[in-house]
Amino acid sequence: MTTIIESREKLLSVRIQPVRMGNTREFYYEPDEVEQLSTAVVTAIAKAHDEDVIDQKWLISNDINTDALDGLFQEHNLKMTLQFEADTTTATIIADPSGDPIIKIESHR
Repeated sequence: MTTIIESREKLLSVRIQPVRMGNTREFYYEPDEVEQLSTAVVTAIAKAHDEDVIDQKWLISNDINTDALDGLFQEHNLKMTLQFEADTTTATIIADPSGDPIIKIESHR
């Protein structure tokens, strides 16, 4: 589901939000409770690039330890933020008010 929203507060009710900022497109993606964080990052980057997850040339395992990533937000740490560069994007993972991860993708394509 793709939805444009006006404020960050409304973000929690949608899965992905595209926003244009110059040459950078910004997306927010909120993974399902059962979705592994590494899978959610791959999905968010694919959506940011208007690609199918299966058709992506970028492999997360080439850049990131997926087991470590999947374990980061399991304790619902409210003060955790993680940022990294991947496939011409800047990925930032932050905790929402409940400690669940929200993925922000800045696509530089």
